[in-house]
Amino acid sequence: MREENERLQDNGVASDPEQAPPLETAIPLPEPATQPVPDQAVTVAPSGSRTFAVNVLAGGGVNLVKIGLQLVMLPLMAHLLGPAEFGLYALALPTVAFFMTLADGGLGASLAREPTQSREIWSTAFWLVLMVGTGLALTVAGWGWVLAQLSHEPRVASVMGLLAVSFLFVTLSVLPYARLTRERRLAAISGADLAGNLLGAAVAVVLALGGAGAMSLAAQYVTLYFVRGSVLNLLAFVRPSLVFRPSMLKSHVSTGSALVSSRLVDFAGRLVENLVFSRFFGPAALGTFTFANQVPRFVCEAASGPLWGALYAHALREDDARLAQLHAKLVHILSLLLAPVAFLTAAVVPGLILRILGPDWRDAATLLSILIPFYALNAVAHQSGALLLARGSGWTVFRLSLILVVARVAAVLPGPWLGPLGVAWGIGVAQVIFAGLMLRAPGRVGLSPAGPLLRAMLAPTLAGLAAGLACHFVVQGAPTEIPRLALGFVAGLAIYLVVLFLLEGRRLREDLGGVRRLIRR
Repeated sequence: MREENERLQDNGVASDPEQAPPLETAIPLPEPATQPVPDQAVTVAPSGSRTFAVNVLAGGGVNLVKIGLQLVMLPLMAHLLGPAEFGLYALALPTVAFFMTLADGGLGASLAREPTQSREIWSTAFWLVLMVGTGLALTVAGWGWVLAQLSHEPRVASVMGLLAVSFLFVTLSVLPYARLTRERRLAAISGADLAGNLLGAAVAVVLALGGAGAMSLAAQYVTLYFVRGSVLNLLAFVRPSLVFRPSMLKSHVSTGSALVSSRLVDFAGRLVENLVFSRFFGPAALGTFTFANQVPRFVCEAASGPLWGALYAHALREDDARLAQLHAKLVHILSLLLAPVAFLTAAVVPGLILRILGPDWRDAATLLSILIPFYALNAVAHQSGALLLARGSGWTVFRLSLILVVARVAAVLPGPWLGPLGVAWGIGVAQVIFAGLMLRAPGRVGLSPAGPLLRAMLAPTLAGLAAGLACHFVVQGAPTEIPRLALGFVAGLAIYLVVLFLLEGRRLREDLGGVRRLIRR
């Protein structure tokens, strides 16, 4: 990135066409900082702060809507379609989900680092992703025909044929997504996601009421990506030139390959992890184990995703000193959000699950209470990946992801001797190792040192732990009674706030003052 900026400046060309305030103008990166960054308020320019806040709030708000929509759509579609149609769709979806990890080749994130006037590079990328999307669409549609023969379910071919169309819309969205990310217009991306999800849900319900069966779920999937792609292209489409020089994409293909490899490693690792767990403990135990992993992962990623995306967009054109301060601030904010959620959930979820789902899910409740604090830690540490990716260190992210996958599988292997609870604690240890390495990684390339990041996490974590213990003390006598659970939650939250203000009241007052000043602008 530094060499590209310097080359453009030597030629008398700005590294971005936008002539915005100082923060919005790309500048050559300074030499990596060698001094620790003090814990203090972020000193980014007002326009950049406001843009960042808008991006985070838009992403978080859309995520909340999507979560609510899923909670409504799942029982509604189950009622309208029945188990047989859901089973047909489930037969087709794993193939689509696997190939979707390959759809953009990681180019969407990598191209956001490329100056927009590099027309030959952007045009080459357009034709490349279009060819990839077409190839994946034909592959998925063809495999649908094969799967129909193997499963003796002929309708799966038509379902997969419709799902295959989504790959074209996904790949045609890659370049507009990259341009909007480079311009820090993440709120527009969030709006496109929201429109796609809402219209997709509406299409699914209408078709299900009309008797379309599993095709209604496939239509929802395709509509989501069609609407999203249409909005993104309306906002940021640039007509490509008739240029195709793949050699110009070498650095982007390398970064994209690192991202795709990280996704594939995660996919393969969870598959192996589940297969080994199922072999040791049986399918019923695997169901509780999967539930205990999916719930905290979904919650933590929903909270951390908008922050990760906003941090990545700002890291593309931010100097190292400000970026280190911003990273530490975001780690603090995310810790403030996730620490009470993680520890309070760990205290109340065993009784709550027993109350709602019954005693058959007792093991899932116990596993979930163990795992959720570690997933929260993972989500906080994973913010470092945005910095590493923005600075072209995608393969570092891959290596750390590989370490996590290997450590998780290693935690499952002694399952016959440790039991499911021992496996859960082993996975927690793997998450701690990954978090430590991820927090340390930016400092090794001259970005955020680990010290301020750990200090940013310390007070929220201690306050969250105190809250969880207080809540557990309140609910342990009657863990399934709703009034006792509510009392425990309120008491834990009160303890969290008290301990937090005792540990860092001054810092919190400064942060609240900064938020008020930002809102008034």
